[in-house]
Amino acid sequence: MEKEKETNLPEYEEMKNQDFQFVLKELLGVYQPILERELERANDPEKLKKEAEENPPDCEDEFILANRLFEKFFTEKVALRLLPEEGRKLLGPIEQWRWCFLHIRCCIIFGWLVCRRQRTFRGFAYYLYHYWRCVRRVLNIPVSSPPTLEEQKDFAILVKAFAGAYKPFLTDQLASLEFIDKLPEEILEGNIDCLEGEEDAMAVFQRALTVETASALLGKKTFEEYKQAPFFWFCRCWCLCGIRFGCCLAKARNLIDVLHCLLGFWHCTRNCIKPLTCELTDPVECMPENVNTLLPALGLEVKGTAGGAGFHHYILEWSKDNLIWHTTNFHYLPIPPGGGSQGTSPVFGGVLAFLDTTSLDDGPYFIRMTVYSVHGTTCVCKTQFSLFKQDVRILGIDGAFALNGSEFDPAAQLVETVPALCSRPAGTFEVSFAKCLGIWGSAFVGGCEGRKIKRYTIDYKPGFETDCSSAGWLNIWNIDYNTIWQYREMNMRRDTSVLTSKWVPDCVLEFPAGTCLIHEPDSRLKPSCWQTHTSGCELSGLVTLRLVVEDTVGNLYCDTQRVWIDNKQVCAMIRIDAVPKCEVIYLSKFATPPDCSIPWTLPLSGIAYDELIDPMAPPTRPNNNFDYYWVKVKQQGGTWLQIPIPGPGGTGFYGTSQVGNPGTACPGFSCDSANPHPMSTFGTLSVFDLRAVDPVCSASVGYPVPGDFLLPRGECCTYIFKVHARDRTLFSGGPHWDEDEWPVQICNDLPEL
Repeated sequence: MEKEKETNLPEYEEMKNQDFQFVLKELLGVYQPILERELERANDPEKLKKEAEENPPDCEDEFILANRLFEKFFTEKVALRLLPEEGRKLLGPIEQWRWCFLHIRCCIIFGWLVCRRQRTFRGFAYYLYHYWRCVRRVLNIPVSSPPTLEEQKDFAILVKAFAGAYKPFLTDQLASLEFIDKLPEEILEGNIDCLEGEEDAMAVFQRALTVETASALLGKKTFEEYKQAPFFWFCRCWCLCGIRFGCCLAKARNLIDVLHCLLGFWHCTRNCIKPLTCELTDPVECMPENVNTLLPALGLEVKGTAGGAGFHHYILEWSKDNLIWHTTNFHYLPIPPGGGSQGTSPVFGGVLAFLDTTSLDDGPYFIRMTVYSVHGTTCVCKTQFSLFKQDVRILGIDGAFALNGSEFDPAAQLVETVPALCSRPAGTFEVSFAKCLGIWGSAFVGGCEGRKIKRYTIDYKPGFETDCSSAGWLNIWNIDYNTIWQYREMNMRRDTSVLTSKWVPDCVLEFPAGTCLIHEPDSRLKPSCWQTHTSGCELSGLVTLRLVVEDTVGNLYCDTQRVWIDNKQVCAMIRIDAVPKCEVIYLSKFATPPDCSIPWTLPLSGIAYDELIDPMAPPTRPNNNFDYYWVKVKQQGGTWLQIPIPGPGGTGFYGTSQVGNPGTACPGFSCDSANPHPMSTFGTLSVFDLRAVDPVCSASVGYPVPGDFLLPRGECCTYIFKVHARDRTLFSGGPHWDEDEWPVQICNDLPEL
């Protein structure tokens, strides 16, 4: 349903003002010959065609037209009639502010040129170059040809400043494309109309034309000279009004639009001449915090006016008690990047800064703003509000909180750093979890009277999902708040609380110490976990968790988090094909010849395997969650000796690639070395060099061998070969791992030396 169109009748009172009528007449006088010529062309298509053929599009024509239009309109007389009486008194004789007047004309032309059509930033910078040249020309310090090194440096500063001011506009547009869930609703409710984005586009100029860029625009020497003038800062503000005016005219579709552009210019100019002004209009009353995806952070916009004659900057502060004030947590324009220690551009009825409330408590707050002038005078104002926290976030699983993106990004992944191992390089990958999952985060709303949490629920859905309202969610957790004991601060789920908690009894009144007077059931939340390992390998795969909080007035708040769950076991088997288990290995059969310079190889076969979490997904981490395996051997009762494992990058002591396949998968998975599946396949785990057993040749193997591992010639002893394989799944007692052993008897039957 469309909103009823609002009219602001007092705005048209300017139409009765003789000065406004004069300026309007001059502006329409500029448009009249243009319209007459266009009408003439419309009545003579052949002449229009001939003109088009003889005059192809030319950038220079734009500048010629712009200068012809605005040199005729924006005369000294028009400039004076635009100003209120106090402005004329401030400026004085035209001789002392003619440079300002000519500068404003450059500002109007710049706004008109840059807004005539959609531009890339490269095109934007082209017109910025001509604006810079225009300003330098009217100040009688024209840009050299070619520009000097100092001039080049000044222009580079301007381009960088406008790039920083332009980026938030583009970032905001990109964010609008990424987060479109509420866009249809806003359009249907009438919150978006044909004027959407006008102020955002205009904010580019306001963010860029700061005190810092004024020196680069005018030149350092001229800036130092003119900034002492009492009207210099008014001139700077007037320039911003001129750019907005020129931009508005470039987009005007008819003379009614032209009239509205002039009204805006009229009002803007008067705002510049007003005394130093400080006004805070937002936040007030009960203010909910919102996600600012550009920072990203939770918080709210601080709005109002900071400007007027001699404006230099403004500073914002917040307080809980109206006594102790803090300047932290404010992000000044431009956003992004935000930050800064003050606001450097005047703001009239707009956004002053973003207050980051992510780390702030709910409840009442005060905001104070101090506006400073170039003369050292100040203007102070305050506002009061209650912060309504909507801290609804899934932040981690089982104490793992590392994300590869913002916690407000529904696509952000819980990640871990997999360390380098042998030939495997280090890397950061999404992590998987298993068994009983402790879900950590915040489920809190409150801060305004009559509005607090009523309940929260946790659901899951197979696959990756960002839409909380979609179908197919399965409930796994419910917490309802009913009694005063449940509403105690200890039960509020803030920051990194364990959301998977359960109500348990608690002593709510103890007196004297050690004596419980009141013992209430269901009065304390005790950490618990969601059991995903119900039977076999269920549940395994990528799922999305959904946290939904409902407040006492029925509003719902939601957050989602993607999570990989791996309840599939690792399989480890080992065997020696040369001899059955518990049989005898005679060194003489492998030491052929019994020369210490030649390895006595004993192949070790087996399986070191971890099934893909989701067989239908790509075999990359975390779906391929295998970590490593190792193989060790020891003499019965002795020290374990780790056996080298050859790999793609050389020999190490860990195998980082899977070996073999048990031939069976979940459900019905089996990993039994005593009774392997008929479809199982064994690969080579490693090759043991039997020289390590012999006291004579053990030094030749290339790695240390403990003394209790050696077997004197002429003796026999039991040796145990073991394989250990593991994945990288996180859970209490994890990760998944499996081991298998193959005992044999080794006889060193080599002859005594």
